[in-house]
Amino acid sequence: MSFRSMAIGLILATATTIPLGAQDEKPAEAKYVPVTTVNLAIPLDQLRTLVRPLTKQELEGEAETWFKLLVAKGKQISAVRLGVKKTNEAIAAGDENAAKNSLDQAQKVKDKAKAKAEETEKEVTDAAQAELGMKEKPEEDAGPKSEEPQSEEAMPDGDPMDVNTAANTKKDQLLKDVNTLQEERAGLSERLEIVLQSLEKKGGDVEEYRKYILAVSGIEVDTSDATATYAAVVGWMASKEGGQRLAWNVGKFLLILFISWIIAKFIQGVTNWLLEKKLRLSRLAENLIARMIKNIVLVVGFAIALTALEVDITPIIAAIGATGLVVGLALQGTLSNFASGLMILVNRPFDVGDVVTAGGTTGVIDQMNLVSTRFKTFDNQTIYVPNNEIWNNVITNITANHTRRVDMEFGIGYDDDFEKAEQIIMAAVTSHEKVLKKPDPQVITHDLGESSVNIVCRPWAKTADWWQVKTEVTREVKRRFDEAGISIPYPQQDVHFYTVNKEGHPVKQEG
Repeated sequence: MSFRSMAIGLILATATTIPLGAQDEKPAEAKYVPVTTVNLAIPLDQLRTLVRPLTKQELEGEAETWFKLLVAKGKQISAVRLGVKKTNEAIAAGDENAAKNSLDQAQKVKDKAKAKAEETEKEVTDAAQAELGMKEKPEEDAGPKSEEPQSEEAMPDGDPMDVNTAANTKKDQLLKDVNTLQEERAGLSERLEIVLQSLEKKGGDVEEYRKYILAVSGIEVDTSDATATYAAVVGWMASKEGGQRLAWNVGKFLLILFISWIIAKFIQGVTNWLLEKKLRLSRLAENLIARMIKNIVLVVGFAIALTALEVDITPIIAAIGATGLVVGLALQGTLSNFASGLMILVNRPFDVGDVVTAGGTTGVIDQMNLVSTRFKTFDNQTIYVPNNEIWNNVITNITANHTRRVDMEFGIGYDDDFEKAEQIIMAAVTSHEKVLKKPDPQVITHDLGESSVNIVCRPWAKTADWWQVKTEVTREVKRRFDEAGISIPYPQQDVHFYTVNKEGHPVKQEG
């Protein structure tokens, strides 16, 4: 029967149970018959569509029916596993009769569990089909078939080697059955989970159901039986609901991450262009905002990718919200750096590429985030300074202006001609091509030191040429002083010794 026919039948079946508010007397409410189990392999998207309009009471009935099927399937798996243990007993038995008895028990346990599971499946599917008008309703006194299920294989007589071979063959078949049944159970669990999600949204209690699903999920490995362990792992990897599904989900996870990364890089580039061309923000703000947007896109992409792995991110988001206050108290210092970072962005005391002295560090601003600022020093060290240390202290932007004064001081001896020295210094300054004509350079004798006459020299240069002007002018002044015979004294101190007699009068030294 097509999904459209099933949906129409479901709507008609559920509509008859809804009382009309305009009626004077409320009719007796008929017991709801679950209908989503009309096809135990119903596609998941169709099941979601079917359960969406159902009421809480109807969903409780649907959940109970799917749960009944899941329990029956779990019992069938347990019975088959018990059969595996019985075949192990038959293989290990030294007595032929004991081996045959174990094999017979294994077959009976398996057949009985299979019959019970098939009976449960037939019961719920027949009821759903009858409710949808697909077949007549089953009679209430109809019970399971009286005939005992026949064994799939007759136990061989005679040679003990034949019994052992039959036991191994039976064990292999049972292990294959376990993998098949586990795949079927995974399908039932997934369909029950869809019903539970809809029931939970409408106020239903689903905790017990989910605890049971969690308890029976996965594969059970008997480490004492190498054959069973190998068969379980290989079977799970080859199953559609196991390894194939995991591989497909991992592929989707990686693909979503890759697409998210491409989108994040594209959005970062567009953001940088808009901030630079349209808003004309500082490079520091541009880079920070663009990186933040990129990271947000990556986080959203990662959350979407987790759903591809069938990870429910709702509890994760709820946990983050619940622990927000605790995290905030624990990260007070980080939040302080965050606030300082915002203040730096708003006031813009420096930008990327500026030479800055801040927080006890001098270097080129390389990068900034909302927690710290990265400096590159002139000896190629990378230093991270917390934004709080920068904002709460003096910030000196050395390269904020296009021009900068170069302050130098030269000392000459007291016996040298200071006016001639001034002329030599001025000539050295004005002859340098990087020294600006305006403002005028200053060369002034300003201090009589302990061992030298000090002359200050203050030319102006472009900020980018500051270091070159300082070093080259210093070299040129030294060269010209040497040519003119002007000395540059080094600090010195004369110590004089006097000898005194007992009365304290100085004694004249001989020679």
